[in-house]
Amino acid sequence: MQKLSVRDPYPFPKLQNDRDFCGVKPRQFQHQELLPTHLAQQEDPWSRLNSKHTLSSSRHETYHFDPQAPEDFLDFVIKSKYNHHEEFLKNRNEVLFQKETFDADHAGRKLKNRVVIVPQVPPSLNHPLVMTEQERHISGHSIKTAIVGPHSDVTNPGYSRKLDGGTRNMEDEGGIPQLNQEELDELAATLDIQYAILDNLTGGHDTYTAAITIANKGETQLQFGNWAIYFSHIRMIEPEHLPCKGGVNLPGGLNLCHINGCLFQLKPTPLFLPVRKGESIIIPIKGQYYSVSRTDIFPNWYIAADGLTPKVIACTANETLDFVAAFDKPWKWKRFDYIAANGKARYDFYDPYSPDIRFKKNDTEDLGKAGKLVLPTPARICMTDSDSPKELQFDARKWLIYSDMLFQKEASYLAGKIGASAVTTNTSEPSTCSVILTQGDISVNVHDKHLHNTEAYHLQVDGQKQQVHISARTSSGIFWGIQTLLSMTTNGTLPVVSIQDAPRLSHRGNHVDVARNFHCKETIMRLLEVMASYKLNVLHLHLTDDEGWRIQIPGLEELTEHSSKRSHDLMEESSLLPLLGSGPTACPPGSGYFTVQDYQEILMFAAERHIEVIPEIDMPGHCHAAIRAMQARYARLKAAGDDVAAEEYLLSDRLASVHTVQSVQMFSENSLNPGLPSTFQFIRKVMQEIQALHKDIQPLRVFHLGGDEVPYQAWEESPACRWLIETGEVASFKDLMTYFVLKVAEIAKDLCLSVSAWQDGIVYQCHPFPRSDFPNKEVFVCAWKNVWETGRAGDIFKLANAAYKVIMTPGTHMYFDHPQEPDPEERGLYWACRYTDTRKVFEFAPQNLFSNADVRLTGEPITSEDLKEMLFDPDFEPLEKPGNIVGLQGQLWTEVIRTAEQFDNMVYPRLLALAERAWHEAEWEHLSRDNGQRKKEQEEDWRDFSNTLGYKELGRLDACSVKYYLPPPGGRLSQKGLLELNCQIPGLPIMYCFNLEGDQDWKTYFKPLDVSGSEMIYLRTCSNDGKRVSRTIKMMLGNKESESK
Repeated sequence: MQKLSVRDPYPFPKLQNDRDFCGVKPRQFQHQELLPTHLAQQEDPWSRLNSKHTLSSSRHETYHFDPQAPEDFLDFVIKSKYNHHEEFLKNRNEVLFQKETFDADHAGRKLKNRVVIVPQVPPSLNHPLVMTEQERHISGHSIKTAIVGPHSDVTNPGYSRKLDGGTRNMEDEGGIPQLNQEELDELAATLDIQYAILDNLTGGHDTYTAAITIANKGETQLQFGNWAIYFSHIRMIEPEHLPCKGGVNLPGGLNLCHINGCLFQLKPTPLFLPVRKGESIIIPIKGQYYSVSRTDIFPNWYIAADGLTPKVIACTANETLDFVAAFDKPWKWKRFDYIAANGKARYDFYDPYSPDIRFKKNDTEDLGKAGKLVLPTPARICMTDSDSPKELQFDARKWLIYSDMLFQKEASYLAGKIGASAVTTNTSEPSTCSVILTQGDISVNVHDKHLHNTEAYHLQVDGQKQQVHISARTSSGIFWGIQTLLSMTTNGTLPVVSIQDAPRLSHRGNHVDVARNFHCKETIMRLLEVMASYKLNVLHLHLTDDEGWRIQIPGLEELTEHSSKRSHDLMEESSLLPLLGSGPTACPPGSGYFTVQDYQEILMFAAERHIEVIPEIDMPGHCHAAIRAMQARYARLKAAGDDVAAEEYLLSDRLASVHTVQSVQMFSENSLNPGLPSTFQFIRKVMQEIQALHKDIQPLRVFHLGGDEVPYQAWEESPACRWLIETGEVASFKDLMTYFVLKVAEIAKDLCLSVSAWQDGIVYQCHPFPRSDFPNKEVFVCAWKNVWETGRAGDIFKLANAAYKVIMTPGTHMYFDHPQEPDPEERGLYWACRYTDTRKVFEFAPQNLFSNADVRLTGEPITSEDLKEMLFDPDFEPLEKPGNIVGLQGQLWTEVIRTAEQFDNMVYPRLLALAERAWHEAEWEHLSRDNGQRKKEQEEDWRDFSNTLGYKELGRLDACSVKYYLPPPGGRLSQKGLLELNCQIPGLPIMYCFNLEGDQDWKTYFKPLDVSGSEMIYLRTCSNDGKRVSRTIKMMLGNKESESK
């Protein structure tokens, strides 16, 4: 691919770099002479010369402001209208005029020390000057009425001037060339689009540069016409200009428009030159912030034209994202390098792992077997003494299950799992070869704490009587004991053992977002099966968001008929926009929902496994899907003449026609309106219907109302909200969020429900709402905003002290949508940290929060001094009520997760590490962060856990068809010149190959390799069942760089 020029397409003086009427603005960009060497060397000669003055060029500089201009706002506005330093002049309606500016002499104001220049009157002509205008547009290419002038068909194609100062073009006369369906189909099949990140660093934290290349490989010419290309982009493009009405014109005769959310439109203007077969056009763009991952770019770009069926551009229609160029330079894979406002340098310290670095990180002893008997680790395990049998033959076909009446469902579950021949409720005289489930009062002492809870169990394998006894106070305890029994069973044998066990936390959950991209019932049920196997007991289902509504609500059909679909419907009359790369047609994963039957089947499946399903209807933000659905309902009923029913569930103020405020995800019109009574009628209706779905299967206990990332400023545009303020019902706009949340909590209380919310739905300006304001029995808060340097991690303590029940959902350790390595080829977002691997999840200590403060966003280690600053911050509040921290939960957001395999890759095996920490409290967790003994014990615990994954648990996942993540191997050359390989998870097979071309001869690694005479080697990890492999790593065996594919 040819090197793309980074010449500034807008070479005009920038306000931030000039002396203006407000004084000297501080430079926001680094001086060229201060650029890092690696960037300076990459600059085009034009850029280097243009950005530095010689003595002569500084004297001839034409772009300057008059230093004698008055420094007041009025003249600044006047001058700015005629500021020819900008590329485009302001429209009249965009300029603020003051009355005195309309007078010829500025209402008597005189500028001091200025020479009054009297313009000379031009001599009169001997004939009148008549201005005329063509009655119809004539193409600039036409020879009719031709006037000799400097303009060619390149500089002025198809334009003529109007008397009012505007221009006519071919659009005025309907003269835009029209594509037909055959041409559009061919363009979709033959256009070759390449997207390349150019530089994340030069723009500081604000912007990065990228380029879109469109090459034509077909016979149909890509020319000015009625077509447009639509694509999803995770960052705002041209943030200095967009969003704005009409979009922004880019070099090359293209117009870029932000539609809504992450959807953008690229269409030609009359200045667009034809792109014929074999030709291409490069479009430079700026994106907001930075982009360092291939999966930041969405697939399924498509081309559309009015009246034609839109088609996906073939080269973008795959999950490999081959149309995205490699992130092969530091300025492409690093996020930032700039001086912050406080004067401190912010530099991204992360680089993709080389095989050698990965080898060092993977340096864990390979035990050759599982290091733990069961995951999660039981509280107390007592193995048999040396005189008794150590194993028991467990041929399930010969065994009976005896159960108390209370545990019949659990006994049937066990029988189905092991294929037992019979189940009986008579436990008085059990025979040999039997599993006995009985009720008992169980308590466990761990770390001087008495764990007397409803989920405790006692399991004993009696080798002499050939019996397995499981006792617990509740059916949940019995079920977890059964999971331990199933986990211990290996090749028809059981260890003779006694186990006393109970969880450390009552809420051990996993959150799944099915709204951004829909994931079907089967995927959710497979997740529930694995969750049950590792004693996780809560599934938090994120059912709605801006990009989709995923649960059928009887009586509100438009929620799924309209807003469960995404397609090429720019007015969103029949569906939502085709966001997140879902393409122009309504199909999974962009489209889909759980029917009433689907949802109830999920509930039944979860209830059988003692997993509580907590539904989340995210509000008041993240509600674009709901708002558009209710607008569709309004239109339908309004057309039918039923005005009252039409307005019954409206969620947006019809009088507020302009929506300028955008959410974090670039959505306008995404917030429910708290000023409308119909908003709360809608919420009550939805809550009632969801409660009815749960009835008789798993009665709804907790309703999650969302509450996160609300663009509060949107409410200032609403007449209904202003009315609440004016009447005094709400004190101010800043109090509208409290008003909304408490109204929803009141509805939940009427339905006998507790409520749950995300941290920012309960905490405002670093302080929680008073708990006493909530009428509900329990209020749960999912605390997620713990990026260490922001100071928000301490909100967990504030919430617990304020009597909220806190679920720890830390972004730095429990967000499974983040990459598993700091590599551009790894899938995931990275707002909370650059990566989260299985070991990082495993090492999280829930009850020693700040011991987890490891690194900043930059990758810089958090020092002991940094930690002291956090803990001695005036806003910090020590934890006084640790008992209110009741849970730990992993989060899977699915913006960049579209397939079932991607889902599994992101969840597993991190889910197993989550289960370990949520259930089992390790000895090392209570030691201080910098204690050497903690690090030693932590390393030993990880050794045992990771060996258990590789030699046991991942095989169980293989049997369930779970496509878990396979970490790529590490490698190093020993002092003897032998190649040594390892993996983060010991026990996974490692394979190597010397040539990827032609017949590939992959071999399994067993011992250090003699690679003398070889220049490179390719490495990958394989699943235990041999069906899947990791990313392939290329390792140079000399001093050259290594890379991954």
